[in-house]
Amino acid sequence: MNKQIVASLVATSLFPAAAWAEQNTETVVVIGRSHHADTLTQIPANVAVITQEDIRKSGAQDITTLLRGKSGIQVSDTNSGASFAMRGFSGGQSAHNTLILVDGRRLNKADLSGPQLGAIAMSQVERIEILSGSAGVLYGDQAVGGVINIILKSTAREGGHVGVRLGDFDTRGTYASKSGKLSDYWHYQISADYEKTDNYREHNAQDSGMLSSRVEYQRGSERFHAVLSYFDDDRQWPSSLTENDYRANPRQSKSTHAEDYGHEISRSLDVGYQKGVGETWQLSTSLQYSDTSTSAKSWGTPSQAELDQLTISASGEKSFSTNRGEGAWIVGVDYANNAFDYYSQSAFSTTDRDNRQQRMSVFSQLHYPLSSQTTLVLGGRKSRVTDDLTDAATYPNGEQLKAHASALEIGVNHFIDDINRLYIRGEQNFRFAKVDEQAYTSPGVFGLDPQRGNSLELGWRQEAESYQIGADLYRLEIDDEIIFDSSATKPVGGSFNGANVNADRSVRYGGSISGQLQVTSAWLVAGEYHYIDAEFTEGDSKGNALPWVAKHTATLQSTVHITQDILMHLEGIYTGSRYKDGDTANSKGKLSPYWLSNFALQYELDQWLTTFRIDNLFDKQYPANVNQWDSYYPGDGRQLTLEARYSF
Repeated sequence: MNKQIVASLVATSLFPAAAWAEQNTETVVVIGRSHHADTLTQIPANVAVITQEDIRKSGAQDITTLLRGKSGIQVSDTNSGASFAMRGFSGGQSAHNTLILVDGRRLNKADLSGPQLGAIAMSQVERIEILSGSAGVLYGDQAVGGVINIILKSTAREGGHVGVRLGDFDTRGTYASKSGKLSDYWHYQISADYEKTDNYREHNAQDSGMLSSRVEYQRGSERFHAVLSYFDDDRQWPSSLTENDYRANPRQSKSTHAEDYGHEISRSLDVGYQKGVGETWQLSTSLQYSDTSTSAKSWGTPSQAELDQLTISASGEKSFSTNRGEGAWIVGVDYANNAFDYYSQSAFSTTDRDNRQQRMSVFSQLHYPLSSQTTLVLGGRKSRVTDDLTDAATYPNGEQLKAHASALEIGVNHFIDDINRLYIRGEQNFRFAKVDEQAYTSPGVFGLDPQRGNSLELGWRQEAESYQIGADLYRLEIDDEIIFDSSATKPVGGSFNGANVNADRSVRYGGSISGQLQVTSAWLVAGEYHYIDAEFTEGDSKGNALPWVAKHTATLQSTVHITQDILMHLEGIYTGSRYKDGDTANSKGKLSPYWLSNFALQYELDQWLTTFRIDNLFDKQYPANVNQWDSYYPGDGRQLTLEARYSF
């Protein structure tokens, strides 16, 4: 990438400013897309918040590390970037059934590539909101297993920081940020992050960086923001390994992949405007545009891809009062226009695609007080999608495919007393096929049906001054899940066996319990346990477990202030046994369960913060992904990282 640009912005960010207030006690939750439901307790769902203080205590260097194991998140990684599964999806489908947002903007892509979390500098994250379960009404397409909303730091706080990090596998990076005041109502922020690392495996070196600039205006109920971002990630792709190779030396990469790589450059613009109208209406509109260029080589075959995504949203929220309490009504429209161009050529086949996809949705949600302690939530969304497909093999003359899907929700949020809350919620969800999924189907299959699901959940929360505890139960049923089936008939002109299909019905039963306890003023312990029973309920695989879904997962954490300036954090993450990714027949045997342990030690002195972290403390060997062809992708071994940050 252009290192001179990154270095220039880092350098220009290093100038004095007012003191930076790193702590933030803000508790407003925006994942509910409502100004009325502005705190976690007002949403009838399992919503967890990783606060700024939680992030600091963990010492995590990236978002993937921070999210691993939180709220039942299961991670899959083929050593080219992690994807997150919530509520029982395989590694291959996780990126398409968990919606990732940044300040409410979709990070998910219209093609089969996963959200690029490396585009978000960890130093810029204020908090992360995690909604476990469906959110089809508020967010529509892909909000199936859960929603992760990453909130960036506000420009309203003047100041900045600069930091460096060094670690194993020749890891080194630097970052900087500066926020300031342009006038009484205008603020700005500029930030940069650059990292270079060889990563754990051979032939997996990575060179990445991001630049971001942001301006905000706020005066009363009127707000405006504009964010311009640039991201460049160049990464070598190592080969998969056989089980024997994996056990002998998980860091190795075979010579068959000696030239494989992926290089992504992405530019994005995010513009939003909000304004109060009268005493009861709040109007919001936003526009997001991203342009992503990718060049790659896989198994020696080069490819080029261009993906343009445009999303426009508008909504209005009316607040009202009754003799039973406050309520709100939201109505909105979302529009997306995505263009995907892909070209690759090998000695055996040529792939040339020019696909377009448009999505249009209308939605509405009502928060109605049934009493001073109980709120009813009703909502609905109607969506339609149009795919214009041109593919040299499958659709040489072009084809237009149309589909529609809808979602309804009903929920009740009830406060038993000041610290106890119950909720029950039923919600539908859906996912449309990606633009490149439609182009790789078996002969005679013209268009994949939308994936549809039904979710029912029940939960309880108790939040006292020194402790919090919660539990929930759920059932998630999926019809026509869109997956890649290696046993399906290869498409005409296809370059590899298998095809994208609508799978048989599946169901997931699950539950969780989580809590934290302030043992003393200096010692905090926290833990989560998640159970998922996921299986096919129809077809040839009826009764079989869904692959790559661990039935048991858990997280334990302990944070101790040794002194006022020294903090120690220790965590253990458990992943239970599971079938290999794609093994729908359950014929390959289960992988062994494992624990991962992480340790962090922090020292804070005035404006300096120094963090020493060890990931995979005991150097546990574990697979980050294993597929039905017995191809192993190793997880990272032990890694030591030292970071120093100065705030001003």
